[in-house]
Amino acid sequence: MKKILLISQNFYPEVGSAANRMKQLFRYFTKHYNTKLLTTEAQYPNRDIYKEEKFWNENDLDQEQITRVKTRTAKYETKMFFRLLLYIETMLQFLLKIWKEKESFDVVYVSSPPIFIALVGLVAKRKFKAKLIVDIRDLWPESLQGVGKFNSPIFLRIAYWLESKIYKHADQIVINSESFAPYITHKGVNPERITFVPNSLTQEEIALGSAIRPILREPITVIYAGNIGLAQELESFIRMAEHFKNNESVRFKMIGYGTNYAKLVHEVEIKQLQNITVHPPDTRANVWEKLLKSDIAFVSLVPHPVFEAVIPGKVIDYMGCGLPIIGMVSGYAKHTIETARTGFIFRHDDELSMYRQLEQLIEDASLRAELRRNGLAYAQQNYSWHKNFDRIKNVVASSSC
Repeated sequence: MKKILLISQNFYPEVGSAANRMKQLFRYFTKHYNTKLLTTEAQYPNRDIYKEEKFWNENDLDQEQITRVKTRTAKYETKMFFRLLLYIETMLQFLLKIWKEKESFDVVYVSSPPIFIALVGLVAKRKFKAKLIVDIRDLWPESLQGVGKFNSPIFLRIAYWLESKIYKHADQIVINSESFAPYITHKGVNPERITFVPNSLTQEEIALGSAIRPILREPITVIYAGNIGLAQELESFIRMAEHFKNNESVRFKMIGYGTNYAKLVHEVEIKQLQNITVHPPDTRANVWEKLLKSDIAFVSLVPHPVFEAVIPGKVIDYMGCGLPIIGMVSGYAKHTIETARTGFIFRHDDELSMYRQLEQLIEDASLRAELRRNGLAYAQQNYSWHKNFDRIKNVVASSSC
């Protein structure tokens, strides 16, 4: 049986798309291959929340095959410099584990970003004489420029050099956005080495999302769930709630975590908005339950060319829950939502049109029902882990030594 070493900084019980993606891959790998996982103790978005037992709710993961390293860097939740230190510390801890590892592996599968973790994959490839699969979830360091962080010319020169090394030495590259492919091939990678495997939904999640539930109810709930960070531009969500503060037929809800979480909570308090509630990070199951009890979902990204290639994982979750989508994104995410015919997307300088469209969605239950059906159908066709694991199987097979 093929032996696989899976390396990821983010993993269960952490919240977010990255941890969920790696959890699903680990489940698949342990069923079909001899698998070992190298990860960290739960720390994203912060360590304290994982003291709650509710986050440790998965019983089918083979804990004996999971090695976790403990990091010491603090203040990484809000300080970008300390987050960089965390990435470097994690890389060094992983390298130490690789150096001490006595087993051999046929395939090393590494998740990036952070790019430093992909570098661990390069070292593991050489030590074990294994094939290397790099799972690219974001174009890093491109995304750093999109949020205006770490724009030092020296830092970026080093980062882009490291990125080129990773692409050059990876035997296979897995991407979660089709729009990443042109960027990576432009770096000299043969398109045959690139495989698209989107973030997806389990059969249980698809079944829950497809279940019949009421369309006619008041007040209508508009929800945002996910990262509240530098790239999401959620001040627009607050402004939308403020615009509708006197409309008793709609309310707003946020479930999130990230760099700007405390800032947005404070802004809601300052504006004294009674029609919006902000919930702290929660388990995927609990978030899913809140999504299923909502009516419309919101998505937004900073208007920057870097994010043209991105599709937030929440968009897939929204579709899987049958939620009509409204918001402000562009590029690949906009194209996907419009292709699925499951929502309405606007420019950042046209919020008034978005408010008018939301008013129509609030009043028109039949329109919401139509968008719900379209989103569910698209998710079932394109975002099923059950189907997309076949792509992973082919990638591993093509990486045979």
